[in-house]
Amino acid sequence: MMSVLKGLRRRVSKQFVVTMSFFVSAFIAWPIMAELELFERFYYYTRAHEDSDIDEIALLIINLTIALMFSVVFQWQRLKRLVKERDQQRKLADRHARHDPLTGLMNRRAFSTEVKQTKETVAKGANRFLVMLDLDRFKPINDLHGHAAGDVTLRVVAKRVQSEVGNDSTVARLGGDEFAAILAPGTTVLQAERMMRRLLHSVEKAINFGTGQIFVSCSIGLVNWTPGMSDTEAMRRADKALYMAKSQGRSQFAWYDAEMDRQSHERAEIEADLREAIKNKYIEPWFQPIIQIDTKKLTGFEVLARWKHPQHGQIPPGVFIEIAEDSGQIGALSLCLLRQACTSAKDWADHLSISFNVSAYQFHDPKLVEHIQQILTECNFDARRLTIEVTEGSVIHDFNVAREKLQALKDLGVAVALDDFGTGYSSLASLRQLPFDRIKIDRSFVTDIATEPQNQKIVSGIMTLARGLELDVTAEGIETAEDLDYLRSLNCSLGQGFLFEKAVSADQVSWLLETKWAEWEVEPIVNSDVADTAHRQAG
Repeated sequence: MMSVLKGLRRRVSKQFVVTMSFFVSAFIAWPIMAELELFERFYYYTRAHEDSDIDEIALLIINLTIALMFSVVFQWQRLKRLVKERDQQRKLADRHARHDPLTGLMNRRAFSTEVKQTKETVAKGANRFLVMLDLDRFKPINDLHGHAAGDVTLRVVAKRVQSEVGNDSTVARLGGDEFAAILAPGTTVLQAERMMRRLLHSVEKAINFGTGQIFVSCSIGLVNWTPGMSDTEAMRRADKALYMAKSQGRSQFAWYDAEMDRQSHERAEIEADLREAIKNKYIEPWFQPIIQIDTKKLTGFEVLARWKHPQHGQIPPGVFIEIAEDSGQIGALSLCLLRQACTSAKDWADHLSISFNVSAYQFHDPKLVEHIQQILTECNFDARRLTIEVTEGSVIHDFNVAREKLQALKDLGVAVALDDFGTGYSSLASLRQLPFDRIKIDRSFVTDIATEPQNQKIVSGIMTLARGLELDVTAEGIETAEDLDYLRSLNCSLGQGFLFEKAVSADQVSWLLETKWAEWEVEPIVNSDVADTAHRQAG
């Protein structure tokens, strides 16, 4: 488009120069010729020299002059057409520079300019509402129906958005399936919410394509743009509100929430610090005792992760482990924790094992078995003292692959356990097809089991199943002596929970093994006083 405009500009300039040169020459020459009476002199001269055919030459000159005048008129009309064409091309180029060619809406560049202009009106005390809209699951439309269907969908959605927010509002397509709008001046909160509800309903209506129909939904984020808020901050908050709407289930709208934004900001800080924390081993393994219920003897520990952040303090494992999974760092975190746990536990008594939970993300790592074997070798840790725990979600998608991986772990000498048993949808199939050595009953069925008849029936059934399959059973979440007695009556082999001890650091374990647990026997500890004493003495 720019090359076309440059070509037109050169052509127009050339024609303009030629035409103007002729008129300027004629304008200057005519008065001079009249002042010198050249026309009269030429007439008398031709009469005196009739034999020289000067009059024919003059006639030729006059004819050429008339022809030249017609040529000038023609060139002038052509010049006007070129100027008009150039103006049209300029307008078209300007439109393409500011509008999305597919939907006809403003593009991101033009919308940014509009946002900056709106900032000036907001600064004068006028509240405005900024809207961000994103289609839900738009990619499958292209995958299933082709890009032509995606283009039709975007065009229809653009018309529906413009129709619902009104012509006084500014609407733009920022790119892909993302749209934005600045609602018309004077819009109230109530009007904005009603508008968004209508928009959600409108976008969900069927879109005709070929002989079929396409269905799509959207998520919307809104922010009340108040005086004192910069345009960059308003856009950031609107985008954050859109993220909130999607995280709450999609196909809905959400206002910007400062508290959720604060939590999101903290989460981003944690994610940024996580890599360094893994590298420098700031995240440490803690150990919760596993007790043989009938003899009360200590048999091992479950490894749990703990991170004390210098700014945020003690971060719950559910927070940073989820962040590690989302950011793809869970593999590095798990291997770092396992290496530390094996290093700490290798000098403990040989009959003390450690149980380590592997996430679904890490379980699907093709090199998982290789990494575990490498850590066992580096730490000189007996594989028979390690139990790898996996959740049902790790194995349910492909039993054949899961069976192969679990068997590879067992070939190393490592035991495997099914964690959180009872919370999945196909636990029986998991037990039947996969080579587990142990199952762990989820704490939701164990805590307060002495007073919950429904949980008693569930756990009793699990115990019957485990005995039939010759599997050990660990009950986690034991918090009262009554719960312990009930599990003992069911002949549950292993247990862990706050009744015995909370998770403690490796230094505390070493101290407790030399004192309280010197005989490898643990009495129920309800208030965990021993752990507190150990913590003080460990410094």
